Amino acid sequence: MSSPSLGAISAGIRWQVRFFWRHALAMLVPKSPVARVAIEYRNTDAVDDVFVEYAAPGVNDRGAQVRADFFQLKYHVAQTGAVDHDAVIDPAWTGTKEPLLKRFADAWKTLHVDHPNARLQLVTNWPWDHSSALEVRDGGRIGEAFFTKGPATKVGKIRARWEHACALSASEFESFIRSLRFGTSGLSQDEAEAWLRDRCQLAGLVPIPPDQDHSPYDDLGKRLIESGRTEFTPEALRDLVEKQGLVATNNPPYRSTLAVRSFSRHAHVPETDGACLVDLTDLFEYRLPRDANAWRTVRARLERRLDEVAKLPQPIHIALDSHLSIAWFAGTLFNPKCGIQVILRQKTFGKGIELWDISAPTKPDDGAWKFASVERGDGKELAVALSATHDAIADATSFVDAALPAVGRIVHASLPKPGSQAIGNGGEARWLADELMRELSSLVASFRPTHLHIFPSCPASLSFLIGQASEVLGPMTFYEFEFGAATRSYRAGMSTITPSETTE
Repeated sequence: MSSPSLGAISAGIRWQVRFFWRHALAMLVPKSPVARVAIEYRNTDAVDDVFVEYAAPGVNDRGAQVRADFFQLKYHVAQTGAVDHDAVIDPAWTGTKEPLLKRFADAWKTLHVDHPNARLQLVTNWPWDHSSALEVRDGGRIGEAFFTKGPATKVGKIRARWEHACALSASEFESFIRSLRFGTSGLSQDEAEAWLRDRCQLAGLVPIPPDQDHSPYDDLGKRLIESGRTEFTPEALRDLVEKQGLVATNNPPYRSTLAVRSFSRHAHVPETDGACLVDLTDLFEYRLPRDANAWRTVRARLERRLDEVAKLPQPIHIALDSHLSIAWFAGTLFNPKCGIQVILRQKTFGKGIELWDISAPTKPDDGAWKFASVERGDGKELAVALSATHDAIADATSFVDAALPAVGRIVHASLPKPGSQAIGNGGEARWLADELMRELSSLVASFRPTHLHIFPSCPASLSFLIGQASEVLGPMTFYEFEFGAATRSYRAGMSTITPSETTE
């Protein structure tokens, strides 16, 4: 297949095409809930860039079953702006006669007759303006305060302007807003390409060449739009990729992939990640647990899938789009004693998702861990700060000072050059995990702590490997850094001790 330079395809079209493939390729996964995907959907004048229909009963959305997603994509070449509550009711923001929210509302009135359980989604690579009084929650939904705040509040005044712009009845307006999603800070072109490369690999298709400036999928998607062939079922898509010579193997890796997901990714269907999915996203609001039972439920869901995972062909690919403490706990379940060979799917900076073979340790070129220890009194607990991707010691020390008076020593394990590329591959991750375990085992033997507190700044794969070997260290708690919080702090995550003690 000939492929023109990506310069022959506008940035917006290329972004739309890759978004289409993101959902279309999900149909090639066995038992996928995706039943139909269209690009340039013909049955609506808005939210028509990509359409996704799910087989009954649909996909879960905070307890509700969604049967369809309608996407409108807005790509900005310049990363100089943001989206806020005023932009979506300003025609100038989209350069149209009517504001985006009004066009969405008109589309909703028509679509919800045949698609009552559908979401209407704006996806853009600009972020939501955090100075806006209107809160966009995890997954792109509008926060509940939008419906409950009084009319004199900032949110109440925004609600009134939106209701006026939409020209819907009060009940229609509420139903419409509850179906609305804002996917801001969408994938960049490079991130979309890296994601598509991994999806192709999972589906057994020819991947995007990493050393070329064009893609057969970009070219094919553009030709589909131009020819008017825009709608596909799983059978039609399989026929298309076979005829285009894009099938690389009849035994794709997803048949042996365990996917553990605790982060909600906008416009993503987690059921398409592999043969066995442990979806934990309903337990968290962004990174925070929704209630005190979340960590206990994580433990139960992971443990009850072990028999299913053990039946997958080996080596098993493990994809961890999860909290670091969940990655660590998954490692404790797949320790060497279980006899399961694993390959880790690790997200890497600038290179997308790589397969990390962790079977053979390789010493990193930049060297090993550096260890430093600070005595803090007579306490019998031990804290360990791991600085692999960022320097964790200052924030860990502040947390220990404020919340862990029983800690008698803080150990800092740091790499010579902490950063997103400090660990280059699975062999290096294995070597670093082994070296860390040797040092911590020695410390535990001499210090005899009653409990370990681990404050990690590292890739999920390293957390998993630490979990594989941490049984010898005794009771421990893995902590989560509260990204985006006003104060730089930690929160206890998964633990080897009783679940009730992991919820604070």
